[in-house]
Amino acid sequence: MRKIRALLVLTFVVIVFIVPSRIQAANRGELLAAQGSEELDTYKDQQALDGRFIPRDKGVVKDTKTGLEWFAGPDKDTTWDKAKAWTESLSVDGGGWRMPTRDEVKGLYTKGAGVHNVSPLFKTAGGFVWTGETVGSSHAWGFCLDIGDEYWPRRTYSETARGFAVRSGKR
Repeated sequence: MRKIRALLVLTFVVIVFIVPSRIQAANRGELLAAQGSEELDTYKDQQALDGRFIPRDKGVVKDTKTGLEWFAGPDKDTTWDKAKAWTESLSVDGGGWRMPTRDEVKGLYTKGAGVHNVSPLFKTAGGFVWTGETVGSSHAWGFCLDIGDEYWPRRTYSETARGFAVRSGKR
């Protein structure tokens, strides 16, 4: 019951506070890109000011602390099974992608960073990231970036849930 209540509160927070600010930030970058503005380079530089996460080609994000490379999945509500299938079929920048572990996703959490306590380079409106770790055949672990805690909802859960892919760094 506590987990359900927490998910309801999380959903409310995301809808009322987080989504509107995330949309504004995304719209700003898209507007600058459409205008061919010199401000776009400044905007991109600001996205990587933390020094830890560095943008690479094709949307890949390099974590200089762990050496891992990340790729944020489609920015839409996603069940665990769909996130797993997406990750396994991902061929961006040479492939080799997998779902992250619980510890790897926890390592992305930085309170106060970006909209969801994660570097803005992870372009996502979702606040919950699936891991590759399951609990029996019907549940899987995920991490709520908005509140910095892990949960194991049903694999059919999708509201605000996203798939991220990770691999050992290539460069």
